[in-house]
Amino acid sequence: MRKSYKKLKIAMIEELYISNVALIDELQLECSSGLNIFTGETGAGKSVILNAVGLALGERSNAGLVRDGTTNAKIQIAVALPPDHPVWAGFNDSEFAETLDAEETLILSRQINANGRSRCHTNGQLVSLTFLSAIGDLLVDIHGQHAHQSLFRSETHLDLLDTFGKHEALKAEVGKKYDELHAAQAQLADFSQTLRAAMQEKDLLEFQLEELEEAQLQEGEEEDLINERHLLSNAETLFESANQLYEELYGGDLSESSTLDGLKISSRTLSKLYELDGSLSELNERFESALYELEDIVYQIRDYRDKIEFNPHRLSEVEERLDLIHRLKRKYGDSISDILAYQGQASQKLEDLQFGSERIEELKDQIRAVTEQAQELAVELSKKRRETATQLESLIERELQTLGMEKAVFQILVSPIESAEGPLEIEGTRYELRADGMDEVEFFISPNVGSEPKPLARIASGGEISRVMLALKTVLAQVDLIPTMIFDEIDAGIGGRTADIVGRKLKELSRFRQVFCITHLPQIARFADQHFRVEKDEDGNRTTITAKLLTPEERVEEVARMHGGEATVTTLAHARELLEGQ
Repeated sequence: MRKSYKKLKIAMIEELYISNVALIDELQLECSSGLNIFTGETGAGKSVILNAVGLALGERSNAGLVRDGTTNAKIQIAVALPPDHPVWAGFNDSEFAETLDAEETLILSRQINANGRSRCHTNGQLVSLTFLSAIGDLLVDIHGQHAHQSLFRSETHLDLLDTFGKHEALKAEVGKKYDELHAAQAQLADFSQTLRAAMQEKDLLEFQLEELEEAQLQEGEEEDLINERHLLSNAETLFESANQLYEELYGGDLSESSTLDGLKISSRTLSKLYELDGSLSELNERFESALYELEDIVYQIRDYRDKIEFNPHRLSEVEERLDLIHRLKRKYGDSISDILAYQGQASQKLEDLQFGSERIEELKDQIRAVTEQAQELAVELSKKRRETATQLESLIERELQTLGMEKAVFQILVSPIESAEGPLEIEGTRYELRADGMDEVEFFISPNVGSEPKPLARIASGGEISRVMLALKTVLAQVDLIPTMIFDEIDAGIGGRTADIVGRKLKELSRFRQVFCITHLPQIARFADQHFRVEKDEDGNRTTITAKLLTPEERVEEVARMHGGEATVTTLAHARELLEGQ
């Protein structure tokens, strides 16, 4: 794809590059700022090309889109954007602000591997698919083959009304209060359930807490008691052994000599040797030092022996304390730490019981306050929706008149949702609250004089629903800043004069927006600023989708084909007449 682009004052897709998508080998198209028409035989692959634009803008992909025999598909579009376009603001608010500048051209690219994974880039900077999709929503409005069905859903009507009325900020405030209300209600329900359970076990909790407080357990206490019990249980053995060691070293009352006495005699003998031979100085000092150390050890053994306690009463106390700890462990936990944790929980439950009614009233007050705030916002949003509905009705009817539905009546019903269990109450009637407000919105239409307006889903004519969709797109284009609109099969169910009217409306729309349109009708194709013919070429066992920008003469031939199937003198003349009459 070429790297330099002409500078334009309007936002638009300048170039589209597609490689290895479905049956496309490689395709590069330079696009016009006006009405870009794609025609071709049924099944030629027109939708594949426009769907590829959606992929470059972050729509969902799958590995099946990658052309057989290749490792990856690539789609890249170059979008001309003025420096003040909102997309650049989107970059400034993102993690990519430091790597992207507001240039004249934004290049969006996406590579889809055969395993289904993809990589997305904007101006060469790797970005997430979520970010690419958010940018795409600001650049292109795609009206696909199934958009008619979405127009039948009332939730779509609410979104369209809010888009036209620019209610998004107020609706977001309502949604925030809705979340706060649900969180407070859930907190009240959980606390009430906990309180009811605590009430049922109040007596048990009080007994358990009294038992645990009376026990006065301490961390590490059990280990200390086990060690003390061991010493008390073996006091006699410890005393006898210590006493025996002391007597062997120091000597008893009846002993004539002891180990220590013998060593003292040896020390005196070594001292005499040292007096005769000075070289024994170090050895003499070491022996004397060892003798002093041994004397100290003997005295410490004596002190240890004398401190040994023969206390059966204390042993009984320790045994009883350990028995208590073991009983409490069987009831409340595997360790003293677990028991103390349970004690804290029981204390908290009783405290909750004591102040439970106060806490419940606090939560109820919070719910009342949030409900009042939510109701005020929801009522304001509902009022704005009704005001906007009146404006939108008038504009849609005006557009329908230009589309050949002169007698059509278009109505938008904004209905607050009544609910006996709803949190909102207005003049004695209760209403439901949702994240998007308190209303249901539905579009009604009466295509002909004398018929009552009916929901759009009950419109029998595909041509009528196509024109309603086009009227909505035209009106909404007045309030959004999306520079490019794509229509796939907008001509479904129409022909003749209606097709000509739709074509003129698309042409009018393309004065302010770049428009891409797939059509089978010459009455629409004749209004193209750029006309592409899409074909399938077969070369042996390989089929390839191609697209060609038509010359003026080639346009005549294509419109003639669309009109009569074959290029005859008559169809060619009619085609020229159509093209010259736009």
